[in-house]
Amino acid sequence: MTSQHRHRWIILMMFMIAHAVNDGFLWIIPPLLPAIREHFHLNYTHMGVLYTFFRFSGDILQAPTAYLVHLAPTSIIMAGGLVWCSVGMFLASLSSSYGMLAWIFTISGIGRATYHPLAATLLSRVFGRDSLGSAIALHMSGSSIGHVIAPFLVGLLLTYYGWRSPVMIWSALGLLASLTLFFFLKNQKESLHAMNKPLSLPFFSRPLGIYLLAVSVWGIAQTGLMTFLPLFLVDNHGFSKEKAATVYGIMSLSGAICRPMMGALMDWMGKRKPVVIGGFILSGLSIIGLASMSDLWILYLCIILLGIFGSGHSGLSDTFMIEMIPSYRREETLGFIFTVRMSIGAFAPLIVGIVAVRFSLAHVFMALAFVPILTALILSLAEEKPTD
Repeated sequence: MTSQHRHRWIILMMFMIAHAVNDGFLWIIPPLLPAIREHFHLNYTHMGVLYTFFRFSGDILQAPTAYLVHLAPTSIIMAGGLVWCSVGMFLASLSSSYGMLAWIFTISGIGRATYHPLAATLLSRVFGRDSLGSAIALHMSGSSIGHVIAPFLVGLLLTYYGWRSPVMIWSALGLLASLTLFFFLKNQKESLHAMNKPLSLPFFSRPLGIYLLAVSVWGIAQTGLMTFLPLFLVDNHGFSKEKAATVYGIMSLSGAICRPMMGALMDWMGKRKPVVIGGFILSGLSIIGLASMSDLWILYLCIILLGIFGSGHSGLSDTFMIEMIPSYRREETLGFIFTVRMSIGAFAPLIVGIVAVRFSLAHVFMALAFVPILTALILSLAEEKPTD
């Protein structure tokens, strides 16, 4: 099946830009945590609370916002969420206390709820199965672009302008991306929208349930690890705040480069599961090396491999998941799935922060290394069976 939508590659490009900015908000915070900790005199637990609140407020609301497509055009919903997050983060950059920062982070995070379920659904409508793997991989590379630019921006500005300026600049990019997405989507044909479709409950099947369990488990390890990696590099390997942010960007860059290749591999094989499972196993091995090796070059290698298989590959499992859901049930189902899996992972920074205060980040990372391997074992039980 091949989509006939003549604007599908332009739609993909617009979504890549919006995805870069939307997910960049998630990745600009971790490299800023060492500077925020120093500015407000905080500990690991405070850092975990800050990031958990920001993630959770956006993750938990993805299910209800998926139903907004019955009330308003997709263009308004997606662009409105990005505006909400951008304005909120700009206000957060003006915070004078940790408490104010945490509250504004929490409120601004709500804007993130509108993007993922709607973007994945719209892409599945304009790309057929013969090219959906590549389309999702490119879309996730848009996310990776944000993952790369945001940490590099922090590393560039932190020394001379402090932690507030990267947040302000990223917020301005968010406003620009939201306006671009709105004016493009509002001119697209009605078939991309869902205002006239009947209300329905989320779709469920046994393979989809196994998938949801597997990626929810992985989300705990991924979110906890990615949040505290810059702090780990500063505290355990003596990196400066700027160097840790730059290395964080290099990790993301490796994922951005390799995502399209792994998506193309999925399309070439005609199967998704072997690529996804292999990536989870390699993620676990990379985390073990990161937590246990002291040699600098081995550390860099583990970070790059983690970027490829922990950051770059994991989103490709969305292709596997999307094809399990009938096309007419995807908004509601994806909203539910993103809510469950991302909300569970959102609590990981809080848990990691509390445990790291008592033990150490290295011990926590070693424990997290076994989670993606468990994820691979669970996912091996799910049948790969496209619905349409």
